[in-house]
Amino acid sequence: MNDSSHSILILSGARGDTRRYRTFHLFEQTRLLGLQSQLSHVTDGKLSEKVKASDIVIIHRAAYNRQIAWLEKEIHQKNGKLIQDFDDQIFDPTAFKFINSVDFADPIRASLYQEEMGLNRKTLDVCDICLTSTDYLADCIRQLGKPVHVHRNAFSLEMLEGSEAAYASRKFRPDKIVIGYASGTSTHNQDFALIKPAVQEVLSGHPNVELWLVGPLDPGEDWGRLDNQIRRIKLVPWRKLPEIQAQFDINLAPLRIDNPFGQSKSEIKYVEAALVRIPTIASPSEAFKFAIRQADNGFLAGNLLEWQKTMESLIEQPTLHTTVGERAYQDAKLHYHPSVRARELVETLNSMIDQKFDLPNNDLINGVSQTELLESFWSKPNLERSPTLIQRGLYTLRYRNLRTLLQQVWIYFRRMVAPIFPYRNPL
Repeated sequence: MNDSSHSILILSGARGDTRRYRTFHLFEQTRLLGLQSQLSHVTDGKLSEKVKASDIVIIHRAAYNRQIAWLEKEIHQKNGKLIQDFDDQIFDPTAFKFINSVDFADPIRASLYQEEMGLNRKTLDVCDICLTSTDYLADCIRQLGKPVHVHRNAFSLEMLEGSEAAYASRKFRPDKIVIGYASGTSTHNQDFALIKPAVQEVLSGHPNVELWLVGPLDPGEDWGRLDNQIRRIKLVPWRKLPEIQAQFDINLAPLRIDNPFGQSKSEIKYVEAALVRIPTIASPSEAFKFAIRQADNGFLAGNLLEWQKTMESLIEQPTLHTTVGERAYQDAKLHYHPSVRARELVETLNSMIDQKFDLPNNDLINGVSQTELLESFWSKPNLERSPTLIQRGLYTLRYRNLRTLLQQVWIYFRRMVAPIFPYRNPL
């Protein structure tokens, strides 16, 4: 170990990709550094033991409750540090109005989400320092008077391995150009709507172009004959996504940058596409402007004409998307590799605490076997499937109340029947 005087616990209250990027990947980076660290979830039955063995706790998306109150007291009694990690503006209830999610048409869902935002803010208040994925989020937190540091998202070694395999096995279709957009939630409907007219113009003028829409995006029904050029793909597990993205020729990443939740998003859509050497066209959010050098490793488009012209340039100049895609790949490995983020993590941790973590002199990737990392418990799908619904329900009942549990049960079943009884916006 590089510093035996500190033990880090990385703790999440969420599931899904946000947990993976902000806790699993962070854990990988601590292992590359050789630090004493543990990875856990708030529902972990052995969490008490892990907290008592740690003096630095990084909490990701954990709403305040009796457990967090105990954790805060336990850590501060031994002069430890409590760090809250945010990758979205879920700590500001006033920003709720900017979220465009179809299930917020359900008043119970909307009410509980706003309550959660308030409790996330309370967790922020009791923490010593905050960690964020973007400069925009860091600025928002600074306005609340809380110290904050930016630690950008990175890909993982497993993502790199999967992307390399997907790129090596991609299928060439010289007669087709694929424009792709991958969305994880329906909240991106408003983002895609920004560029929809430009996409329609491009498809109309180029019959050999296909639009692949991945995930629960609703593009609307006004596509007419262009609908024959659209391929809809259901949401896929993240391990399968590189196989699909490797078939893209152009990756789209639109965002409503006049929306705080849009500005909060990291540049990860650029990174994921870059790993399979696909160029990205993105909205000029702060995160994408940080990552993308115009017409070098990607493209920024601020209006419909720029979106249309950029897509057409990439379609009409095949060597351009190949060249820019390769530059994006090299850039992603140079700036977003877990070993690079690990070195930056050392600097971030050292700015947060008085005692210093030592930076290994050797190449970090050689410090720990890549095979060992890929086979370790955090990379296995069964960990991502935890906690179960029952575990989450028991946690809510124990640390919140019966009312909250009943609300969560309603939301779960309401989502299940949504394909039959769609959400309807109130008049």
